[in-house]
Amino acid sequence: MARNLFGGTASDVAEDIDGARVPGAVGTVWDGPSEEATQIVDLTDADGVPIIQLVADERGFVPSFYGPADDTERLWVDFGVGKIALVSVTVGDRLKVHMQAADPHQDRAYTDERLSNYVPRSGASIDVGKGSTWTGFTVADLEGSNGDTGGYVFKLETTGKTPAGYQEFTRLKNNGTLMLDSNGSHVPLLIGQYETVGADGSALAVSRGRAGTDPVVFRVRSDGRVEAAGDISASNIGNARIYSGPSAPASPQAGDVWVKYG
Repeated sequence: MARNLFGGTASDVAEDIDGARVPGAVGTVWDGPSEEATQIVDLTDADGVPIIQLVADERGFVPSFYGPADDTERLWVDFGVGKIALVSVTVGDRLKVHMQAADPHQDRAYTDERLSNYVPRSGASIDVGKGSTWTGFTVADLEGSNGDTGGYVFKLETTGKTPAGYQEFTRLKNNGTLMLDSNGSHVPLLIGQYETVGADGSALAVSRGRAGTDPVVFRVRSDGRVEAAGDISASNIGNARIYSGPSAPASPQAGDVWVKYG
């Protein structure tokens, strides 16, 4: 580890018991202020030459020196009148370098590593372990027939030529309704009851316009009814028209199917 620089300032002086400077005084360096402290002899002068004690200059100042090679920040020096603490004179410079470093504590790297498993950056992938859930959402209380249809768990939107300045498309509402609207030419699909009216809500609806809006060209009601705006065709019925109800079709044609009920 690096050695820290001590001494060499106007406040670093060797003094006698009366506070007078003592030129040429010889002092020792310790690792603490108590009587049980250990003397430190792993020192060098400003040029890197090893020394085992300090010698004040002709004015009584303690010259610059480097502490032990363990990155020590505080030492105690004794010129015969007791141990006095010295703090490294480069602590401010090192703090500035530390604060300007990109990731001095490696907390950003740690956070990136953790978040990459939860909120990936662009182009990243998420590894979801067996039996685990990647993420979850807690929505408002869903009491009532309609639940919370005002908010979204997930919503895609893009800028567009609308009064609001944006265009919503695929959305997952707080009540579980999924609206699939591709941006551009599309056939919107709604899954789940957007608005519930008794048993008439849409379990699934395909619209000409946006998902959840009229005109709906195909609908499966929550009570099981299937509705289509146009003719129904299949390989086993050809061009047959299918009717149901208590009365026969007003203008029957060959191939019509009428299921009477009521």
